Amino acid sequence: MLQAILDSAVSAILAIDDAGRIRSVNPATEAMFGYRADEMLNQNIKMLMPEPYRTEHDDYISRHVKTGEKRIIGIGREVKGQRKNGSIFPIHLAVSEFLVDGQRFFSGIINDLSDRAELRDEVDRQSRLFETVFQHAPEALVISSPDGKILLFNPAATKIFGYDLAEATGMEWANLFGDADSLPQIEFNISRSIERAPDLNLSVMLRRKDGSTFPAEGNITQVVDQHAKPTVRVSVFRDVTERLKNKEAAVKSQRLEAIGQLTGGIAHDFNNLLTIISGNLELLEEQPLSEQDRDLLDRAARAADSGARLTKRLLTFAGRRHLAPAVINLNDQVRAMTELLRRTLGDMIELRTNLASPLWLVRADAGEVEAAVLNLAINARDAMPEGGTLAVRTDNIVLEEGETGLEDALRAGDYVRISVSDNGIGMSKEILTRVFEPFFTTKSTGRGTGLGLSTIYGFIKQSNGNITVYSEPGVGTTVNLYLPRCDEAAPVHDGGFIPTAEPHANGERILVVEDNRDVRQLTVNRLKRLGYDTVECVSGAEARAALESGQEVSAVFTDIMMPGGMTGVELATWISANLPDLPVLLTTGFADEAVGKGGSDTLWPILRKPYTQKQLACMLRATIDEQAARQAPLRD
Repeated sequence: MLQAILDSAVSAILAIDDAGRIRSVNPATEAMFGYRADEMLNQNIKMLMPEPYRTEHDDYISRHVKTGEKRIIGIGREVKGQRKNGSIFPIHLAVSEFLVDGQRFFSGIINDLSDRAELRDEVDRQSRLFETVFQHAPEALVISSPDGKILLFNPAATKIFGYDLAEATGMEWANLFGDADSLPQIEFNISRSIERAPDLNLSVMLRRKDGSTFPAEGNITQVVDQHAKPTVRVSVFRDVTERLKNKEAAVKSQRLEAIGQLTGGIAHDFNNLLTIISGNLELLEEQPLSEQDRDLLDRAARAADSGARLTKRLLTFAGRRHLAPAVINLNDQVRAMTELLRRTLGDMIELRTNLASPLWLVRADAGEVEAAVLNLAINARDAMPEGGTLAVRTDNIVLEEGETGLEDALRAGDYVRISVSDNGIGMSKEILTRVFEPFFTTKSTGRGTGLGLSTIYGFIKQSNGNITVYSEPGVGTTVNLYLPRCDEAAPVHDGGFIPTAEPHANGERILVVEDNRDVRQLTVNRLKRLGYDTVECVSGAEARAALESGQEVSAVFTDIMMPGGMTGVELATWISANLPDLPVLLTTGFADEAVGKGGSDTLWPILRKPYTQKQLACMLRATIDEQAARQAPLRD
């Protein structure tokens, strides 16, 4: 029976004499170390151990034999074993002493600890992994006990909530929530999640150490034992303030874009009507009229001019207004406006300017910049009925990634910022969300159209800039306009030449392409009064067919947006390719579709609706003469 026990034992069992020689081994010893029994018998036990355990083992036995010191006898210890193939592995060795016929022997019972060592290594690895994830996770990780006491608080949680680890440890988990009334429902949902699902997702308001609250998304997991009893609660929280802000900004941007598209379409159609009205009024001015009729005509002309200014502002908001950008220094614009601003603000408002020097240049429409500052100054004046201070400031600004503008993230880069600040009544958050919408105003009836700020919005966006607005009721408002830095040098202007009279025809014939009958008839009448002969077409396709059939004209005057499958730009492109000597003048009530670029990279001149007869006369004459001048060297 004893032999059967030795043969079937899982542990390696061997006997050695007091000289350390192996005298017997069981099958498990052969399996564990890879040696046959005859290879181990009469060999020193240290063959099964690597250094330093070999020397230590011999020393232990010799000391015990000489002194009786029991450093290894009857005591198990963990050492290293070495297999026949040289591999080293952890073992547990227990040694005991016994006598046979008066001779001393030692028994060794050896257990392979490889599996346990691997398990321990895996546990260590998992612990290090958990520690790394816990310390470096971007989300707040909070581990609490079932009774609600916080046990662990990672660095992200410290950053989000403002508590350090010592403050958070032992604190009530419920103190992290901003709405105490929601806690019972959350606890109920957590308890039900144990039965239904391993974790619970929720959107909730949380509270920082300073008392401020913020929106967050959370994931709460209950860790349970084999009896479904909770052991710890793991909470993962993410601050979603920025995400909600960006989502709100995107919705605002989409709303403004939709309003802009609608506004631009209305303004385009209105420009056609104004062209007809103002053009026919011009023609009536040439007729003999009574003083009363002349007064009525002047009133109608002024109303048409007001309508034209209105459509320009609408098109600016929609980003479809034609701008005249130039390289400018915003300090020059502010200095030139100082006296105008003082007169506009009145004696009760103190004007302060703080202009950075040197200031980077920008490429922008100088007139729109001045209009924007004046609009903001007027709004500030109205916000300070009892008087106050208006400050205009310029700065060079380097924006980093992620900074937020009116409705989206500002593009990183170099900008020039012009800020207009007041200490007036301020605006609520509800008003701020709509402040740039056209026709939205908080002023009383008759005191504002609601187009001033929307015009600024359109101008800045069309100039590749952005806006930030900061306001608080009872404190005041600051509007910051950001325009991209321009590295070009400011041009030197010589004043140019402005014609004082309407240039007339020199026997030319003009092909007029316009789908609107009334606009087309007005244009023909104007051209005839200037001495031009005319040919009319209602679409781009009809005009191309006329030119292909040999119709001789001196120039083509065409609207850009027309039905029939061919726009004015496409017609001009065809003319550039097939009749390159024929000059083309475009007209439009829009600006965005007027990027008329042909295959030869030639930009065609564009006359914006509504226009006067003088503007038509000057631009048409210049277009014809410029084309003739380009052809003169070829003829010579």
